[in-house]
Amino acid sequence: MAVVAQDPFGGAHVGHLTDLRSLGTWGSLVVRSENIAQACAMAATHAEMLHQGGRVRVVTESRSIKLVHSFSGQLEENPLQFVLGSLAVLRKIPLMAKDASAIRVHLTARSARGDDALEPFLGPNIVTGAKYDMVEFDRDLLDSPLGAMKDDDSTVTAALQTTIDTAGLLIAHLSDQKTAKLVLIAKELGMSPRTIQRRLIRTGVDFQGLLDETRRSEALRLMGAANYSAADIAYRVGYSDPAHFTRAFKRWTGQAPSRFRVEWSGRGAVS
Repeated sequence: MAVVAQDPFGGAHVGHLTDLRSLGTWGSLVVRSENIAQACAMAATHAEMLHQGGRVRVVTESRSIKLVHSFSGQLEENPLQFVLGSLAVLRKIPLMAKDASAIRVHLTARSARGDDALEPFLGPNIVTGAKYDMVEFDRDLLDSPLGAMKDDDSTVTAALQTTIDTAGLLIAHLSDQKTAKLVLIAKELGMSPRTIQRRLIRTGVDFQGLLDETRRSEALRLMGAANYSAADIAYRVGYSDPAHFTRAFKRWTGQAPSRFRVEWSGRGAVS
């Protein structure tokens, strides 16, 4: 979904939506544990079952426990997406103790504009520019029994796949306001508009929100390409009136397209 929607935090979103029970033998070992301590041990010992090249270490330090994640595999796409997804999954382990305030997520990535979008997936306690990518939580949670898990695997999987498919079609039809509509997208997917809306909401977004996010992500990508004018970008993301695009861009970034591009050029990257 990160690739389809050009979402810089798509990996975290997918990890957040993933049910531990859907992750094969690794997930089964984790969710069948007696308590958080055993679940952490299972997650670390059998990390290779989850993904080749992914490693998890359990480190005890004073009053905290750390699930340190490292990646040595080969990925064609940005490994940051893999890291974000893995941490979102690992966070689910201490989260089963039902005390989100005691959980912190550390990222080696530097702080960047839009980082607050990670909070729904990694929680509000996020540390950037850290030494390790890891999930840290209070040691007191170790003896906590695992809480009941309510999500149904097939329902979550279907909702996630529909979100991915809808995002892909939105990108394909983004420049045409007449075809980037729920009714037509639903017809192309062979579903009713109501079913698509219900599945999208299951993943935390409605159709209009997904359309807006797709426009935002595509606008930022094109802005970074540096060979499109603001008017060109406006048309490509579905705005016939550049003034409407400018207002939307200010809502997304807090800046007009021209000012955003000047700052981006100065840093050499879009954050």
